[in-house]
Amino acid sequence: MFSFLKNLFEDNRIPTIPFIEFYKKISQLKENDVFPYEYNLPQGISFPESFWEEVVKIYRVTLKDGKEREVSIFWADGDLVFTSVTKGDEKSVISNHQISVKYQLHPTRKSYYRKEIYLDGKIYKRFDVYYKDVPKNVSIYFLFNLHSHPKVGDFYPFLSLQDVKSQLTSNAIVSGLITDKLWLVVRTDKTPKEILLTQEEISVDNLRTKMEMVCYCANLNGKAIRQ
Repeated sequence: MFSFLKNLFEDNRIPTIPFIEFYKKISQLKENDVFPYEYNLPQGISFPESFWEEVVKIYRVTLKDGKEREVSIFWADGDLVFTSVTKGDEKSVISNHQISVKYQLHPTRKSYYRKEIYLDGKIYKRFDVYYKDVPKNVSIYFLFNLHSHPKVGDFYPFLSLQDVKSQLTSNAIVSGLITDKLWLVVRTDKTPKEILLTQEEISVDNLRTKMEMVCYCANLNGKAIRQ
């Protein structure tokens, strides 16, 4: 009890930015094809309730049947898109999603267009946009991926070698892992293009010192604190 109160007090003293501000910064960097400087990354990140609802849902179903899950997060011309949950097996999960955005003249509102976001061939979101706010070019790109690891015995495995390789290969700035906690791993401008670790060497310390990556950890429904 006293430990919980101590951790809560310490977390509240850590400078924190909202997730929406964090992903906007990440999306701007991604758009310019650059990676963040380590010293510019925040000490803590807070998340909206809707984000935690998705994370906790993935955690619970993974705990129940021991199967990995995956959800991809995309930037679709100014909107954040969470894909549906994909179920894998006990060792891996493969993601494959298609995102598209269309602007069409509104059938009834003058000077407005109808913006439609499609996810895997189905309408994900639809809303009206004033004609002056319609961009000349549509911008869609992958932001990051969240996947879960089932419990093995009495503990939850950390990131695998393949997880880190996938992040480097996809050129993603952020990747996420859901166990009984939420882990975010951020690639920086100094992160090498190829992994320099073996599976046995994958740890928070080695990702930070040898791969120049920044790791965040959050208790479920809590803040992600830089490690």
